[in-house]
Amino acid sequence: MQNTGLILEGGGMRGAYTAGVLDYFLDEGIHFPFVTGASAGACNGSSYVAKQRGRNYEVIVEYGDHPEYISYKRMLTHKQLFGMDFLFDKLPNHLVPFDYESFENRSSTFVVATTNMRTGEPMFHKEFPDRDSLLKVMRASSSLPMVAPSISYQGNELMDGGIADPVPFQSSLDHGNQKHVVVLTRNEGYVKKKMKLGWYFNRKYRQYPLFAKALLNRHLKYNHQTTRLKRMEQEGSAFVLRPLEPLRVSRIERNRDRLHVLYEQGYQEAREQEKSLQSFLQS
Repeated sequence: MQNTGLILEGGGMRGAYTAGVLDYFLDEGIHFPFVTGASAGACNGSSYVAKQRGRNYEVIVEYGDHPEYISYKRMLTHKQLFGMDFLFDKLPNHLVPFDYESFENRSSTFVVATTNMRTGEPMFHKEFPDRDSLLKVMRASSSLPMVAPSISYQGNELMDGGIADPVPFQSSLDHGNQKHVVVLTRNEGYVKKKMKLGWYFNRKYRQYPLFAKALLNRHLKYNHQTTRLKRMEQEGSAFVLRPLEPLRVSRIERNRDRLHVLYEQGYQEAREQEKSLQSFLQS
């Protein structure tokens, strides 16, 4: 398992699929020395490296329909679709406690991807001096344009890590890993389309033109990354777990039954592919 990285794509509530995959890994004692993720992938990954089996299920499925989780009313009044205080304070510190002690004693390197608004480039964070810094970085990685404010951290303005680096396997490559296990939340063949209303994004983020450019080119980045991942699979350096069928769950899904089914899908598909995964890891 040395020199192997686990890379987790974001995708909002589609992260229920990743939660299922990671719980299967924990049940089978499959641990990676390097874990990185963006947005929901980072949130899922933090519970995985803390070895909190079932916590992601609680957060995504059991609390997914909570009125403070996703609110269109709050979007209209406060420009926040997701309840960021709820997600990064109330849940981890009160309702579904995050095991900070286990996280701090983790055996894995954990890296969170964010997007630097001034440069439009990804920023990777692997040092978390205290609990507040961990939550702040993960909040930044999950702060989606238009529906959440940016986060100031260590002199930088940060937003959704999935903008500059949707599938952050580059941080695994930079770490020196030779093998990469990637969990995607889109089916094979998915092609991301160009965002509409480009003029509006340019106007809204006119203070950060490089960020606006990265946002408008996100589809190109994503499609390039999935094409590169396909080559890495063929070359034997990547193993990709992805939903076998197009998902019925959206980024902002609130239906608990659908989220549960997606979690079970992730768990089952990871189990079905374990032999292939073990062969990849041992080769």
